[in-house]
Amino acid sequence: MDEAGGAAKGLARRDALLYIGASVIGSFGLGVTAFYLNFLYRALHLGEGEIGALAGALALGGVIGAAPAALLARRFSRREALLIGGTVTASGIFGIILFDSFPPLVASAALLGCGGIVVASSGAALIADSTAATDRAAMFGRQIAFGTTAAFLASFLAGALAAPVGAALGLAPRDPLVIRALIAGGGIIAAASALPILFVRSPRVPPGGHGSRVRLRLLARFLAVDVAFGFGAGSFLPFLNLFFSDRFGLDLQSIGAALGVLAVAGSLGALLHARILVPRLGPLRAVVAVELGSLPFALAAALAPDVIFAVSALAARSLLMYGASATFTSFTQSSFAPAERAGVHATLNLFWGAGSAAGAVISGLVRVALGPAGYTVNLFMLAAAYLVAALLQLILFRDHEPRGDDIVEPAPHSVLP
Repeated sequence: MDEAGGAAKGLARRDALLYIGASVIGSFGLGVTAFYLNFLYRALHLGEGEIGALAGALALGGVIGAAPAALLARRFSRREALLIGGTVTASGIFGIILFDSFPPLVASAALLGCGGIVVASSGAALIADSTAATDRAAMFGRQIAFGTTAAFLASFLAGALAAPVGAALGLAPRDPLVIRALIAGGGIIAAASALPILFVRSPRVPPGGHGSRVRLRLLARFLAVDVAFGFGAGSFLPFLNLFFSDRFGLDLQSIGAALGVLAVAGSLGALLHARILVPRLGPLRAVVAVELGSLPFALAAALAPDVIFAVSALAARSLLMYGASATFTSFTQSSFAPAERAGVHATLNLFWGAGSAAGAVISGLVRVALGPAGYTVNLFMLAAAYLVAALLQLILFRDHEPRGDDIVEPAPHSVLP
């Protein structure tokens, strides 16, 4: 590589690292916000069905935001798209802080999800664009690991902050005003994630991609996988904090510590998967192996007799699944040309969000019918959906070799950006 090529590669890697830095700041701020969302809904005396619907609205916002995310990739640079998505996310947080009634809360949750998908799709495409194919899985692993570590700190600190903030305001820790103050604090921190993005270079995305038929056939395979994963995730993961509260009676600080343990385990998995398993098994087999390996731990958590057993089982599940997520994201992004990546990521998240919304709503109805025992059913739903998704990956991609970086000519009759 000549000196100019080396300098360009260094600048590209710098862009990826700047985005990861922004992602860490955003993950911390949004981690505080996310920790308290369900508790705010409870403090506002919303029922389980309404809380499930709000989780579904958050996922539905991702569905709604998929088309704007794809269009932004065609008309704006990655940096500009990230800043626009962050602004929409901030408006959703502001609405959640401001409103008490159910309809505007639904709209605010949808805005939060909509902005999130724009940021996630543009950020994933930026990392893929800025990283060589051989380093891509490791770079996505770093993003997930560092972001998850930030979320761990957010969960741990968030759980510990309710009591002192409540004391300062002369209110109970679970008073809506206390929880809203904490959500607002998380939102302010998340807004600071825009600062590193301002230093990302702003070139337009180069044209080129698959022909429409080839791309749609390839995309359909990824969509099937994401719908299954989305349904499984939505059936339990948005309610982890309520699981620990309702099933085991933990207070906010203890819930924060439990979620922090899961985050640390997930961070380790994200860092180690691309370094240890992928070189030995290849990306697809490495992904499917750990996904299948995670299922017994999900079932063990469903039947856990005490909180230590439940946290241990869910931590083992996180260790495996976070690594698989980073590697499969790299596998997906590497399968499409740079001009396609943000749109593809947004489209996949659209279907993932639809599956997640369905899972969240159904799981809420299950808990309405069964009470705390409904969490056991929710975890069995997660395990069944993840099993289907892992088998689909194995069947649909066993002969697939990602070649998105090799596409340089504009595609005729393109449908997606």
